Amino acid sequence: MTNAGDGRAGEVVPAPSRRRLAPRAAPDAVLVLRFSALGDVMLLAPALDALHQAWPTTRIIVGLADAFAPVLTHDPAVADLLPLTKGEGAIAYAGRLQQALSAYHTVAILDLHNSVRSVALRALLPLRWPRSVWQKREFIATVGVGLGLKTWRAERLHADRYHLAVEALVGMTLPRGRFRAFADPDAIAQCRALLAEAGHDPGRPLVGMAPGARWATKRWPAERFAAVAREAIGAGCDVVVQGSADEAGLCAEVTALAGGSLNLSGRLDIAGLLGLMPLCAAFVANDSGPMHIARASGVPTVAIFGSTDPGSFVWEGHRALSVALPCAPCSFYGRATCPEGHLRCLGDIAADTVWDALRSLLLTGPAPRLGG
Repeated sequence: MTNAGDGRAGEVVPAPSRRRLAPRAAPDAVLVLRFSALGDVMLLAPALDALHQAWPTTRIIVGLADAFAPVLTHDPAVADLLPLTKGEGAIAYAGRLQQALSAYHTVAILDLHNSVRSVALRALLPLRWPRSVWQKREFIATVGVGLGLKTWRAERLHADRYHLAVEALVGMTLPRGRFRAFADPDAIAQCRALLAEAGHDPGRPLVGMAPGARWATKRWPAERFAAVAREAIGAGCDVVVQGSADEAGLCAEVTALAGGSLNLSGRLDIAGLLGLMPLCAAFVANDSGPMHIARASGVPTVAIFGSTDPGSFVWEGHRALSVALPCAPCSFYGRATCPEGHLRCLGDIAADTVWDALRSLLLTGPAPRLGG
C-alpha cells in the first residue's frame, strides 16, 4: 500500500530544462486551448496564473468545451471564454476564434490539449501567431503503455507539463502558479439550501464523497465507500454523496448502505460541485474530476487510485492511496476492464485504510492549494 501525503506522490523530479529560452514581448492576447476533460481543465489554473503573472496586460482567452466553462468563469486570470459547442466542427470554430480575436493586434496560441482537434485549429489559425504546445508524455511511454507492454509512472507532474509550455511561450523561467478553484457565490448558497433540505446539520463537519469515475478500473467498490461513510457518521460528521445523473444508482447504493448519509446525485452540475466544496471539511473520491475540484478548493482529500498513477499530482495536505503491484498502474486514463482479471489495485485497498486517512485529514484541517 502506498499512502502518499505531505509531498508529491511517486514524483520523479525532472532535470532542469535544457531549452534555450528567449523572452518574447507580451502579445495583446493569448488563446489557450484545452477542451476537456474536467480534471485536465481544473489543472489549467496554475498555468493560467503563471501566464497572467508573466504577462499581466495580456488578455487570456480560453477555448474549451462549453460543458466545462463554469470551471474558469470566475478565474481572475481569464479575460474571456470561447466555448466550443457540442457538434461544432473545427472550421466553424476556427472562424469564430478568428472573428473574436480580430480586435487584437498581436495574438499567441498556447495549446494545452494537443489533440486532433487542436492541431487542426492551429493549422486553420494565422501562421503568424506564435504558438507553444504542451508535451503530454514521452513517445516511448505512450506506445508501451498503450500496447500493454509496460506500467506507467509519471516522470513529471501534469501541471508541470502545462507550465513548461507556458515558459516556452513567454520565453523565460517562471514561478509556478497556484492551484485554485473559483466557485460562484450563488452556487455556494444554492448548495447550502440543498444540504439543508436533505437534512444536513451545519453544526456537524461535512464529508463529501464521489464514488463514481468514468472507467471501471478507477471505481473503488460502493460498499467500501459506504463503510467509510458509516465511520464518518459515527464520528460526528454528516456525509453527502454526489455524482452525475448517470451515477445515481451507484450513489443510491452507497447511501442505502450508509444510513443517515445524504444523496445529491444528479442535482449538482459542475458549477454546483464547485459550490459544494467550500462547505466540506474533507472529501473522498476516486481518481476523477471531483477529486481535482476538491484539491483545488483546498478541501483535504483522500483519493483512491487503481489503474492510474497518483504521481502526476501534488498531495501536500491530502492523501493518495494506491497499491504497489507489478501490473499497476497500467493506464493513463483508466480501462473498462482489468487486463489481469483481478482488479487488486482497487480490491486491496481496505475501507479501514481509507477511514484512517480521512480521520487524519479531518483533524489536520484545510489543505494548501499548491502546484496541481
